[in-house]
Parts: sequence; C-alpha cells; structure tokens
Amino acid sequence: MNLMNTEWIELENMIIGRQYSETWKKNYSGILRNLKAEYPTGDIWLKTPIEEKEHIIIYRNINDSRYILSWAIERGLMQNPEYRKAIIDYYNKFYNAVGGICKELAKYYEFVTEEEAKALKKLRNNSQIVHFLSSFYKLCVTFGKKLKDITDKDVLESCVDWSLNSVVTSRNIIQKARFALGYTTKKLIVNKKNKDKFERMATEYPHFETPIRDYHKYMKAGGYSKATIDKKHATLLHFLIFLNEQSDTIQLSNFQRKEFWAYYNWLDLQYVPSYTYAHIIEARLFIEWGLNEYPDFPKTIDYPEGLSSKIIRTLVAEEENSEGRAFPIEGLAQRIIEECYAYVPETEREALCRDFWLIVGSCPVRFSFVHNLEVDCLKPMLNSDSFLGLTSTYRDKAGNVNAQFPLFDDIGIEAIKRLQKRFHEKGLKAITNPNNKLMYDHLFLENNVNGLLPTTAFRVFLKDRILPRVKEIEEYKINNNGAVFEIGAHGFRHFIATVVQAKTRNIKATQFVLGHHDEKMSMRYLRSKISRNTLLYSIIDGYEKQEVSGKFYLKIIEMWNDESIEDSRLFDVFMSDMDLTTFLKHYGRKRDMGWCMSEENCETYYRCWGCNFFVLRREEIEEAIELLATLFREHRNLVQNSKDYTDNNPIAASSIKTQALIQKRLTDLRLSQEMIWEMVRLKLLGKDIKEALSNGDFSLASKE
Repeated sequence: MNLMNTEWIELENMIIGRQYSETWKKNYSGILRNLKAEYPTGDIWLKTPIEEKEHIIIYRNINDSRYILSWAIERGLMQNPEYRKAIIDYYNKFYNAVGGICKELAKYYEFVTEEEAKALKKLRNNSQIVHFLSSFYKLCVTFGKKLKDITDKDVLESCVDWSLNSVVTSRNIIQKARFALGYTTKKLIVNKKNKDKFERMATEYPHFETPIRDYHKYMKAGGYSKATIDKKHATLLHFLIFLNEQSDTIQLSNFQRKEFWAYYNWLDLQYVPSYTYAHIIEARLFIEWGLNEYPDFPKTIDYPEGLSSKIIRTLVAEEENSEGRAFPIEGLAQRIIEECYAYVPETEREALCRDFWLIVGSCPVRFSFVHNLEVDCLKPMLNSDSFLGLTSTYRDKAGNVNAQFPLFDDIGIEAIKRLQKRFHEKGLKAITNPNNKLMYDHLFLENNVNGLLPTTAFRVFLKDRILPRVKEIEEYKINNNGAVFEIGAHGFRHFIATVVQAKTRNIKATQFVLGHHDEKMSMRYLRSKISRNTLLYSIIDGYEKQEVSGKFYLKIIEMWNDESIEDSRLFDVFMSDMDLTTFLKHYGRKRDMGWCMSEENCETYYRCWGCNFFVLRREEIEEAIELLATLFREHRNLVQNSKDYTDNNPIAASSIKTQALIQKRLTDLRLSQEMIWEMVRLKLLGKDIKEALSNGDFSLASKE
C-alpha cells in the first residue's frame, strides 16, 4: 500500500482489483474515468465539501462505492482523521448500506479472520448475526485496521457511529466482544462525550458555566447516584432554557416570588403537575445552593409557599383521579401471559425475555426486582412450605431487605426453574450487578461476557414479539381514537393486586403482596376502572351465591359506576374493609329483620319485604322466621275469630302478601318452602329452629 498518497490508483495497480474479472475491471475503469473527469485528483475529491458532491459517480449502473473504499484503504486514508471524516460523510449522504462491500473488503485485507468471525458468531448466535458481524466489518474498514489492532480509544471515536447498528450493536457491545477475543482488558467503555451532559450545558450557557460545573462537583461529592445527577441536570437545563427565553424581563440575580410564579406558568403550559412540581423544587434548590456565592445569583430567596400548596393540591387531585399504570383493558394481563406462554423463542435471548414476562405475570413485583434476581430466589413463603415466593437479598425500591413476594401461578415457578437449570448447565459464574453493586449468581445473566441482559431487551421483546399478537390492544386503539397506554410490569402489579383484593376482601393482604409500607398506596392500585369493576363483582358475588337476599346490589352498581363520585366514601369503605357487615353498618339502618339501605325513612314497616333498598342476609334468617311465625299466628287468629273471613279482606290480603314476600326472600337464601315452614312450626312450639337444619347445609348466626 502506498500510504497517505491521495492520488487515484489505476486498476492494474490496485491490490484488490487483481481478483476481479475482466468485465469488472472494464466497468471500474469507466468509474475511474468518470471520477477523474469530475475530480482530476483524489486530493480534490477529498477536499471538495460534501454539499458540493452533488451525486455519486456511476458507470453502466455501477456506482463508485467499491472503488472509493478500496482506494481509501490501500492509500491508508482511513487512518487519517480528516480524510476518514470526508469518506464517511460521503457514504452517510449517498449510500443507505455498504455492509456487503465492507464484509468483502474486511475479509480480503484480513481485517477480520475466519477464526475471529466464528468467535463473534458464538457471542450472538441468533437471527441478528449478519447485522452483528457487519458492524465489526465496517468498524475495521472505518480505521483501515485489523480487528485485533483496534484500540479502546478508537472505539470512542465519533466516526464509529457509522459502523453501529442501533438494534444489535453499541460501543459497549463492541467492547465486550473485544474483551471476549482477548483484545482488551476493559469489558465496558464509557464515552466521556456522552457522559458529561453538564459539559454541553456549560458550553451552551457560558454565562453560568462556573456554577454549572461547581453544582456538578457538589452533587458528586454529596454521593448522588448517576441517575439522580442526570435527572437534576435535566431539570436544571429546563430552568436555564426558561431564563434564556425570558431574559428581557427575568434575571436570575433578582429571582423572587413573582419569578417563581412565572416559571410555574411556563412549565404548566407544557407538563403534567408532577413534572412541574419537580422542576420548581429543583430550581429552588439550585438557587438556594448558589445564594451569595456567585454574582449572577440573588442575595436572598423569597419563595412563595402558596405556590407549593397549589402544586401539591393539583398533584394530589391528579393522583387521586389517575388510574396509574393499570391496564385499561379487562383481561389484558391474562391475554399477554397466554401469548407469552404460547410463543416459541427463536433465540436464547428471546427465551430469557419470555421467561421474564411469565414471572412478572405470576408475581406482583417491580420490573427491576425480577431483572436483578439471583439464581437461588425461589423460597417457601413464611409459615407455608407449600406456597412459594420470590426473595432477594438486596434492598428493593420500597426499602425492603430480603423482600419476599408470593408466586400465584405455576407458570412463573416453571420459568424460574428453567432459568436455574440453564444457569448451572451453561456453567455461568457470578458477576457484579451494575445496579446494586453486589456480586452473585444472576438469573438473567446472558453470558459472562455480555453480562446481565439489558432492560431494553425485555421491553423490545414484549413490544415486538408479544403485543402484536394481542388483538384487544389494536381494538382499544380503534375505539379510543388511537390512544396508547403503557404496558409493563406495573400493569401486572395492578392486576394481581386487584385479584388478591377481590379474593380476600382484605386491604392488608393486598398491601402485603405489593410490599407497601403504606395502606393508602395499596388502595391507589385499586382505583382504576377495571379494578373497581372487578371489586364490584366481588361484592355482589355474595348475592349470586345466595348469601344475600334482595336487589340492593343494583344500587351498589349504580353508585360504583357513577363517575361523578370522584372521592366516594363507598369506595373507601370497600377498600378499607370488604366485609359486608361493615358495609351495611356504614350505609344501612338495622331493622328488626334486616337492613334498610334507603336514604329516606319509610312509614310502612312491611314494605321492606318488597323493597329494593332492603337487604336480608343469611345471618338474619332467624329474625325473619320469628317475624313470619308472628304473622302466621296473627293471621290464624284473624281467620278463627272472623265471622265472615275472606282473602279479599284488606287486612287479610296484606297479611298474605307480607308472608309471601318473606317466604320469597328466604327462598333466595337457599331455604326450601318445606324447611321455612318447618322452622315456623318449631318457632311456634318454642323449640330451636336449628333442628330443621339437620343436613348441615349451613348454620344460623346469632342475632346481633
């Protein structure tokens, strides 16, 4: 190779040209003639601005791509940053893909050997191998180097972006591959240009450069996590944008009450209350931090406390009316798990992602909890050897250490056992978790080179492989003007919380399975429309099982579905204690033989038996039998003591109707007519009516 010579290379002198046919040589001779006609020398071509290179050079439908890259490699131009940029800019503008050509060149010039290609294939043994390998071929062509000669510094160069495939490669993926091949001692590599966001902010706002840099140092010294620092930088950037836009009327040096309100109004036009609140608080903290320290900061701060109160009220209202991240489609959680279970993975990575969602659908845990699970995570629940749960030794989001969550589905248990078996069969080893910095055996370890499977892999799998199979999602979009909603692990937490609440009717049980310290937080999980409907069905389940007589459950449905009731006491009662007795005490009036749920008083006592606002439970059977016996005795006396008795007599007709209504209510509670009147007979004889229940179907509660 004639290094750093920018002259065009004649075809007969080009090394790679010797392997091509005469036809190829003729065609590329035509390409070279056209290049020389447009750009007499290679140096002119390199120095011509990209915007002036209006088209690629073509001869007989063949473009100049193979010649240009071969020429650049053989002249060593790709090793010169200026020339390399000119060539890559040219391909970024005029070519969609040159992966095939880069593969051909990388193999011909032995940039990537056959042994290296085989080793790389083992690192990504799936349908994405072609794209994966293509990135390494393009990487070597980018620098005109052999793969083993690529350095850590090279990987950080901006020109590497040209070789990356956004789906399968990144700088760190390339670095892990080089580590696996033994070409570097660093498994991960950090692009400082991407890391230091505050550097770009300091450059963009030079007037505040010193406080921006000092604030960054202050946060690092304070032990803030990278995620927290990034969030604070983001909020600070919005504050600086606001100051820049309002520079004619607002200055940081006199930022006081009026200016805080102006910032609130600016944010409120763009963001939800929670986002606005976070930005206001961060702006206040930034100003307080810099008071009297910098000439552009105010000397004192006069923060309007009324502003915080206003935002908090709005925030509380937003949270109260929000359905959170609950699924808005009834049965969606089950449908997603059905499709996951039926899906046949094409790759090992897909198998890991599939098992991840099967676990999420079986246990009410957060996304990160499952992602960070250790291999030995399946344990019997406390006080129950037969009931399994997930446990972890690290502190979760709620601050729980050794937190344990029950598994409600065998599908999730099977997935965990499958992952445990995989770990041991593949001989995987413990790694340091990048999130909690603990070293242990990981359930979702892809391999010991790539490490923990990234969170994006799980989300992309769900989005691309599973959700398109769930037709209910598309139907929802059609019926709701294209509306979309988040589908993730939190939606399954909402679903499982609702199921537990409906089954147990105990908010403490729901709070336990969610791992919440605050009962009110658990109640928020049950405020979605789907949750309310599910819990409603649980309440009226007592009627359907003939535990409750009467039609008052229709009134419950009416109240429950009334969207105008934004802060319903009825809902709060149900959430705090699902017991029907407690509900009746809160909303009913006890009568001698049941409960009246009407908001108005009735003048006629006997109307209860035909009223939709009257509730009779099995616990009140004895009271009803006692009343029925009294009415029977009175009616018998009426018949015996009347000289001209007829059933049409108003008093007699009322008595007969009342007895019939009572009998109907009692048959609603699974009592036969024969049993009812046997109880009446026993009551009239002064005996215990429970003697009629010799079959043991149920027992009668004592009178309250």
